[in-house]
Amino acid sequence: MHAYVTLLSTGSYLPGVACLAESLRRTGTQVPLVVAVSAGMPAPLQREVAAIAGVSRVLELPAADLLPGRPQQGHHWDRTFDKLHLFGLCEFSKIVYLDSDMVVLHDLDGLFHAPHMAAVAAGRLVHPGWTRLNSGLMVIEPQPDLPLRIAQTFAAAASEVVRTGGQALGDQDLINSYYPDWPVAGAQLDQGFNVFFEHLDAYLATGRYELPGQPPDGVGRQRQPVRVVHFIGRDKPWMPRGRMRHLLALLRGRLGPAQREVLRTYVRLLRAVH
Repeated sequence: MHAYVTLLSTGSYLPGVACLAESLRRTGTQVPLVVAVSAGMPAPLQREVAAIAGVSRVLELPAADLLPGRPQQGHHWDRTFDKLHLFGLCEFSKIVYLDSDMVVLHDLDGLFHAPHMAAVAAGRLVHPGWTRLNSGLMVIEPQPDLPLRIAQTFAAAASEVVRTGGQALGDQDLINSYYPDWPVAGAQLDQGFNVFFEHLDAYLATGRYELPGQPPDGVGRQRQPVRVVHFIGRDKPWMPRGRMRHLLALLRGRLGPAQREVLRTYVRLLRAVH
């Protein structure tokens, strides 16, 4: 069985899940969307998730902490390690995982033909030195003991974060530590599957990418679609601080045409799901 899966660890991300579900639904996919929720998520909140249009199922993750004794970082990523449990969802033969701060602009069903750990070195078109996979979108073929095996790289991943001057340790660090030779053949997806919002206009300026509905460039160049936009960072577009940050950027002329278009799309999604 195949499924799209996203993760909800805190109620503050519920609008993000709703927008992701709606954007995925509008692609016409028939593949179910499963929302995995962290253990102990209140029942009323789980009922809200189940009521979202486009959500096929709510799946509560195991309560077992894969990293017992780990000090909390006081950071918005403190629940990020719950994502590791998804690697053990063996009732599915393959899942396409999507972070809940993403918006889908184009059909993704072809990803179910991609190999295990197909992902994107997101941002590499702007920063060529960014070669690690971004865990916001991943193709996963679950295995029973895979979550624990990934968790066991914690010490090595923590050492690497310290060595490179990082400020916080997240699931992405452990996943990259467990798959140090990524990408294996065929596992590096096109950049259009995970484009950071901040990079949108830079990607389109290369002439290699386009947004849905964008007219031909007039010179016959073959362009790839931007399929998924990723709103990385603490302040999400559905949050008051995020809305204010984007509004100020808009008023000060700091958003490019592609960013403005995608932000309008996201605002319309927010209105549709409320």
